[in-house]
Amino acid sequence: MASAFWQASVPNSQWREMDAKYRALQHLEQLPAGDQQKFAIRTAARRWPGALRESQLVGPQRCEQRRRCAERAGGQEARTRAHWRARGDDFLAVVLWIELHLLLADHVAWRKSLVQQGSDASTQAFLTFVGARDPGRWPTSAATLQQTTGPRIRARTAYLWLAKRAEMSLPDLNLLLFARRGHWDHRPGDPVGKARAELPQENKN
Repeated sequence: MASAFWQASVPNSQWREMDAKYRALQHLEQLPAGDQQKFAIRTAARRWPGALRESQLVGPQRCEQRRRCAERAGGQEARTRAHWRARGDDFLAVVLWIELHLLLADHVAWRKSLVQQGSDASTQAFLTFVGARDPGRWPTSAATLQQTTGPRIRARTAYLWLAKRAEMSLPDLNLLLFARRGHWDHRPGDPVGKARAELPQENKN
């Protein structure tokens, strides 16, 4: 049986947001080098954390394929992630990026709060902070997150947690996100264990 992650529906608004993302990436690539392009790059990076890396690794042709998927899906009845997974890798990649952008945005906001307020940098403090933003994206237990993503909170934490929720190995998740394998599949500090483990019962949503 598919996990609750795959049973959840993808709102049309999220597909439209991804359509806007890929259009923005296309636009900034067409801009001449200069202040206008730099502004467009900063704007895209803030709105969709990780999008610039996706664009660089996937390339414009694949990004356009994904944009078309987002455009088509956004004009249809809202369906589950599992439905879009069955439609192929480009639909699935967009579904995963929708969630990853949100997870990375949580991390960016948390890092900003640390700089501004000098708050607690512990795992539990992170979970308290992101839980206030959206209680459904992260676990409530620091032990659960550390077991899944390692003891240090970093941008990679978002990738590892998404892989866990989607019941995928990190290399398989990265292959879908970036359409290639690379050195980013394994990094120091990653937990050692099964590539595919059961999701903790406390946070399958």
